[in-house]
Amino acid sequence: MNTEINLKTIEYAKHMTSMNMGIQPAHQIFYYYSILYTAECSARAFSFYEHLLTFKDVDSIQLVGAVQEAIAHAGALAFYFWNNGSSRQPKEMKEYIKQRSDYLKNEFNLDETSALKNRSIRNTFEHFDEKIDIALLNTLAGTFYPMPVIQSHTTIEKEQVGKYFKLLDIEEKCLVLLNQKFFFEDIQKEVNKIYDIAKKKVQLHG
Repeated sequence: MNTEINLKTIEYAKHMTSMNMGIQPAHQIFYYYSILYTAECSARAFSFYEHLLTFKDVDSIQLVGAVQEAIAHAGALAFYFWNNGSSRQPKEMKEYIKQRSDYLKNEFNLDETSALKNRSIRNTFEHFDEKIDIALLNTLAGTFYPMPVIQSHTTIEKEQVGKYFKLLDIEEKCLVLLNQKFFFEDIQKEVNKIYDIAKKKVQLHG
């Protein structure tokens, strides 16, 4: 399959947008399978995290890693439903992508109150290495915690000098990455909802 944007791609995208049909019926299954895979990856990571919590002396690296993986997949999942295209793309492509995203939101019963709409979920894991660069360059003083820690997320406000790379609040279900908070209970619920719908759609159309 050719994934390069050319004049024919732009022309067809413009035609599809004018038809206002979202996704051609024959093409819908490609999105359903892709969404199912990504939702399942996130759901499994959340389940693994909950499994780890049943152990008495679980390693903080494993706990944080499981939640981080789950949220990373949730961020990838969100792109299917909230995507306006790239600034580098022709406007015809961006218009089609937005219409396709809106169509999928309707198909999966999602609205603007969804926990997945949070743009920071999608952006955090893009170029994460560069975000580490910037965070460290901008932070010249304080107490640095490079290893994952299990504490209350309120520690960040109480301890102004603390610079946390990764912090997990088990009680409040909050993951902190580079001092940015992600409350993941609602994210997990939304992922599970999408996963259940995607399974049904794949069974119906696959």
